Amino acid sequence: MLFFPQLPSPISKQLALQSASQSVADLSSRAATNHPAVIFTPVGGARVTPALLEQLRQAILEIAETFGYPTIPNKEKAAGFDAAATVALFKLVDISAAEASRPGVWDFLSCVLLPDVVRWRFYSAERATTPDRFVAGRRNMFQRLWWRAYHVSHGQRVTDAELGRLLTDMGEDELVQLMERPTLAGVYGLSAVVAKGLLAAAQKTSLTRRYLVREGQKRLLRISTFVSLESVSAEDASQIIERIFAEVVAAAPYE
Repeated sequence: MLFFPQLPSPISKQLALQSASQSVADLSSRAATNHPAVIFTPVGGARVTPALLEQLRQAILEIAETFGYPTIPNKEKAAGFDAAATVALFKLVDISAAEASRPGVWDFLSCVLLPDVVRWRFYSAERATTPDRFVAGRRNMFQRLWWRAYHVSHGQRVTDAELGRLLTDMGEDELVQLMERPTLAGVYGLSAVVAKGLLAAAQKTSLTRRYLVREGQKRLLRISTFVSLESVSAEDASQIIERIFAEVVAAAPYE
């Protein structure tokens, strides 16, 4: 298991405020694989090498260039970048969930290693990029992508190509619905089953995926109050999800 550099919160907040209004070119020239203030988890794994950090930076940059970097992306290109970058990020940031829960990891990636990509992805000519895209939290550029991949693939044997298709086919709102309900997102393998069930159900109805996933998650949340989803097998979970989406379609007022 690898340990990535962690940036202390006071430093990351300062860098985020500075980076929020700088140009992509200036941030690119400032990007680095190290910072004087970084710390590491003390025991339990090996520290990531500067060479691997540079490999990660180049991999993300190459994906960004595919979608127009440094030219600011439109909505479609931004979504395409997110899906492609998520797969690469999840593969190269090979850390445990416990390590990924450390805010400093994401502070370092966003404020030190790849600040130009954060600014490019969330650029606005009228205003500075929101600092919370740089600092750790649910809106952090790379933290949100890594955890999406973790939950969508967690408990499922999916290839990089399969993971990429799931993330590409699902829209922002559907992914948010999977991620921001902790009671459900914390159940091993459940998000992956819901994602596959959602895409399958969407092919059989004219209802939008946004409607399906919102209503489906509400029903699943109610079921979780009297069914231990943690104890349900993957096969049974798939059947439950299939039934839930069928019920959502049947109860829809405008199908």
